[in-house]
This record gives sequence, C-alpha cells and structure tokens, in this order.
Amino acid sequence: MPLDTKKLQGLFSRVYHNKMEEKDASDIREFAKRVFGDGEVNPDPSMLHQFNNLVVKQADEIAKPMVTDMLGILATVQKGNRGDVIKYEIPQKSKARVRWSANGSGVDLVRVEGKKSEIAVPQTFSTGFYYEPIGMISNAEESLRKLINDVANAKVRLYLDNIRKLTEAAIVSGDIPTNNQLVGDNLTLAQYNKLASVLARYGGRPVFVADTLLIDHFAMQQATDAAFKELLTDDIRAELLQSLNPSRIGRTDAVNLVNPFIDEDNSKVELPVNVGYMFAGSQSQKPFVVVEFGGLRQMTEQDIEDERIKMKLVQEADVELIFGQAIGYVKENTAVAL
Repeated sequence: MPLDTKKLQGLFSRVYHNKMEEKDASDIREFAKRVFGDGEVNPDPSMLHQFNNLVVKQADEIAKPMVTDMLGILATVQKGNRGDVIKYEIPQKSKARVRWSANGSGVDLVRVEGKKSEIAVPQTFSTGFYYEPIGMISNAEESLRKLINDVANAKVRLYLDNIRKLTEAAIVSGDIPTNNQLVGDNLTLAQYNKLASVLARYGGRPVFVADTLLIDHFAMQQATDAAFKELLTDDIRAELLQSLNPSRIGRTDAVNLVNPFIDEDNSKVELPVNVGYMFAGSQSQKPFVVVEFGGLRQMTEQDIEDERIKMKLVQEADVELIFGQAIGYVKENTAVAL
C-alpha cells in the first residue's frame, strides 16, 4: 500500500540535496526495499508507480533551472498549466518569415508575416529509459540521486533534441540563410569570427553551443592564430590552459552541451560532436519560443523477463523557431571526431 506522498516528497528532497535528518538514511533504504522487494516477495506495483512519480517530481524541480539556464540562451521560455491558452509575442524589429512547430509527426510550416503574437499549441513530447532495481536496494541514497539527475537531464535533452531537429529542417528549407552557415574542413577562427559578426548585427554577444570537442577546436586556435594570439589576455590564457570547458571564443561566449556516451566502449555519444549552433545574443529576438504546459509526467512498467524498470517520460510543450536569421550553423567535417 502506497505511503504518505507528501512526507516522501520531503524525504526525497532531503536525500537528493544531501540534507538528511536523523532517520532519513534508514527510511530511504527501507522504502527502497518495500518498492523493489527483498528477494523473497514481489512488491506491490502501486508502490513502484508512487516511487517513480516522486522521482519525476523531484527531477522536474531540478530541471527547471537547467531548462532556464540552457534554453534561456536560445529561446524565450514561458510556462503554464495543462489546458491553459498561452499567447506569446513575436518581436517586430526584424520580420519573422516563418514559424516552425515541433511535434511528434514532423515539422509544420505556418506563415506568420505581419503577426505580433501567436497562440502556443501544446504537443506531447516523450522519451524513455530503464534502470536496474538492484542498485536501488544496495545503495539507495546514491542510486536515487543518480536516477533523479538522469530524469532531469532527459527533460533538458528532450527540448534540445527538438530544437536541433527544427534547426536542421530550417537549414534544408533555406530559412536559415546561407550566410549563417559555416560548413567545411579545418574551419578557422577567422571564419568563426566572421559568422559571429553576422549574428552580432542582431544585438548582444553571440553564444556558441556545441560539444566540448568542437568548442576546443576553435578555442585553442586563439593561442595559435597569428593575429589573435597577440591580443590574448592573461585570464583567457589561463582558461585555455586550465578550464575543462572554455567559455569564450573570439567574439562569442561558449556553452558546452551535455553529450554523454551511449555505449560501453566510450565510442558513441548522443549528439554529433562536430556540429554546433551559434545564436544572436539579443534578449528580445531569440530564435526559439518554448512554452511548457504543466510538469513532467511518467508511465512505468517492469519487464517480466529481466525485471528492469522502464519509464516513459511525457511533457506537453510547444517548441517553435520564429527567427531563423538569428541562428548560425557550424559543421566541421574532418578536424573534430571522437
């Protein structure tokens, strides 16, 4: 029989933030045994559903600042409840040519020339993964923290993946101008800065979002470029020497994508390491709009063959590209690879 959800929410929060009270360590281990079993009796499935609901609720709280920090670079983010009618404004400094809407079945093209506002249309986005119950029993505290982080990261990647798909579709259609695309072999810092100059005309300091390998490709050229190396300050030199994630490249800021390995040999990652995106730094003309309806939800089942716990994560949102002109696309064909 499920336990008091409100009390468990407090327990999960204290365990995750490592602020446990006197009995919390034993309570979370005991709860894990009741959810996943002690090896003698199969547990009540409703308790597994309650456990995963608690995980997703905590992960949603963790994901909120992650979504705001990461998506805030490239999108205007609005939130509402399921069933709300949400209107967002389209800035008129530059004419919005098209609106691309991400949904589960493809990409729809809707003309919005002359419009100053648009109604967000919620679509259902989903992803899923599984985890092993044995870890929850043997090391409940650490396994719980890892599971919550995995769910939070999955939500962020859900949005980033759809933004990537919209960008690729807009490149094929020509709605991201050719002058905004930098594709080739052994791309140089000078070429990178030229693209940054294009996007800087929209205001603000451009932001480059990419895998750390592509960021390093351009960042390290600051120390070897004949002209640029003479202009390096001491703090940039120190960053190139010591920082795991360089944050400045030429005339741009750089943001490292979370791009984990997806195989046991550390040879494959989720996103291409040689593709990056540059965004205009204007606060009023961000290329994307993300409207989130309600919170993250989950559906659970346990595989009867291998006993893995499978979770499907669902989020209702509207993800749209309204200013293709404010995006730069970078693809290094040869110099960057795992």
